[in-house]
Formats: sequence, structure tokens, C-alpha cells
Amino acid sequence: MPLTNPCTKLDLLKSAYYDDFKQLKEIKVGGRVSNMWKAKYQLFGESCQVFSWGGKQHSYSCRLIAPDEETAKNYYHNAKKITQQCLGDEWQLEESKRKHDDGMKAVFTNQDAKHSEQVSFSTHLVPTSGIFSTTWTLYYYVGNSSQPSKNTD
Repeated sequence: MPLTNPCTKLDLLKSAYYDDFKQLKEIKVGGRVSNMWKAKYQLFGESCQVFSWGGKQHSYSCRLIAPDEETAKNYYHNAKKITQQCLGDEWQLEESKRKHDDGMKAVFTNQDAKHSEQVSFSTHLVPTSGIFSTTWTLYYYVGNSSQPSKNTD
């Protein structure tokens, strides 16, 4: 049954993190540095994947391309707002500019987490320059805040 409630979706992703996203892995896609699977579950869009960086380091990632900066910023602000509402006050938001471009990133962590491995939720707003124009891409990650993930800065 498809999930439509955003808080239910985030709860599912939080629990799936502690099981290496096993129930979300669908089709394995080859990778040089990591293993990747197409995800059965799409938080948004149709391009969500599960990455394995070796050992117990897994992350869930989605990507959505926006037609312009204003639309992308609306997606980014909505993702932040919904994530904060769903996770609750015990989750701290750290927002900053990205290091290598004019984008932004918002990372939610829970310092009081009961698990030794800390799950984080993050949203990244990334400008992607093309030959004739700049589009904007929104990335959403669920994983350990200290593990590598594509386009994190």
C-alpha cells in the first residue's frame, strides 16, 4: 500500500536505516566505490536509491530536479518544514551554505538518540549549471551524518 502521510514515510525511513534499508532495496545497480540499489520506496520523485559504503554504512537518497531557482527553494523550504514537523522538537536543525556552490543544506540530527549509530535526515539545494541555463536539484538523504554521501557539501 502506498504511503501518503509524510510523517509515516519518515518513520519508515528511520526504522529502515537501522536494518540497512534491506526492505527498500529493489534492483542492484553496479557502482565503482559503493553498491547501489534502486529503491522500492520513493520519498519523492522517481529516482531514490540505497547506497552501501561498505560495512554497516548505508544511506537512502532521492533527487528531484526543479525547473528554476524559485521552485527549488520552495521544495527545499517545504522539505525542511515537513521534516521538522514530523521528527519533532528533539531533533536539531543545522542549516548552512554548501562549501562548493551557492546551494544550501539542512541537516536534522537527534543528539539524544538511543542507538549508537546516529541517523540523520538532510536536504540539499544544489545549483547545476548547464551549457544554456542553470537548473536546481534537491537531494534528500537519510543516513549516518558522518558517512560519505554524494553532493553533501
